[in-house]
Amino acid sequence: MFDILKGLGIISVIVSHVYRGGTDPLAVFVRELAMWCVPMFFMVQGYFMYSPTYRRWLQSSWKKIKKSYIPYLYWAVAYGAFYYITANKTFTIMDLILGKTALHLYYMFYYIVFAICCPLLYFLPKVLRRYLLYFMIISNIYWVYMLEISKTYGVHWISWSGPAPIKWWGFIAIGMLLGEYKQIGAFISKHYKAFFVGAVAVAAIGLIEPYLNNTLGYLFNKVAIFPLATGVTLALAIYYSSEKAIGRDFLNYVGSRTFGIYLGHFFFVDILRNQIIPGDRALVAVIVLGICLAAKAIKDRVTIHLPWNKDARVSA
Repeated sequence: MFDILKGLGIISVIVSHVYRGGTDPLAVFVRELAMWCVPMFFMVQGYFMYSPTYRRWLQSSWKKIKKSYIPYLYWAVAYGAFYYITANKTFTIMDLILGKTALHLYYMFYYIVFAICCPLLYFLPKVLRRYLLYFMIISNIYWVYMLEISKTYGVHWISWSGPAPIKWWGFIAIGMLLGEYKQIGAFISKHYKAFFVGAVAVAAIGLIEPYLNNTLGYLFNKVAIFPLATGVTLALAIYYSSEKAIGRDFLNYVGSRTFGIYLGHFFFVDILRNQIIPGDRALVAVIVLGICLAAKAIKDRVTIHLPWNKDARVSA
């Protein structure tokens, strides 16, 4: 089910980037709805945050850096070179670190910050950790609310423009609480119909509120992101827990390839939507996803046959 959520999430990421910049009602609606996916990725990360390896924090952190952040840096350099060649856009070392060489790469900076720092919370007493997680949720809501006030009324209570983990750590905290208190998931499963209806209602509030308050287009700098993301994520999690849910196998397949799709898809988005197929954004999204899946399949096949990769050939 978590791979299915990630599959739906990465498809939402692609669609939101394809519809980026559009001012027509469909483009605005698609981008508003697609905002659920980034918070979902952080909630899933938080759900799986606990591991007995937290006791070997240094070794575990270095393993995460090698597995996720170093490959990301290669892609960040590639994006920097790509935009320098095609748009004469320069970049710095800090742009690489913070994920600013391409529009979507900011996620990896926060992902690795949380992957390294949040396991330290498991060294704390359980009660203290629980209150810290509640604090993370409340402070996150306050932060995005202040950003919304600043955008809407020009009252700049927050002037910090650098990295802000507080903007996302509430979603990590939600996932960590759900992962630590398994009885919550069991209770939801027992009363899944009521929770599904409630989740859809909460998601609708988060989707409709920006239309009522004229805060469309602020992306993640508004408090409506919390009901939207939590409502959509819970509703989809409940629906795709059923064996009869539509598209389970395909979404599971996509979700297991999320990292590669996330890193590579943005190379193709602009050239397809602006130059090759400027009039059909839905088709562009399908083509981008197909290219990424094909590239991953080819890479896997090539990797299997490398002479030093005997274990992969045996597994295959």
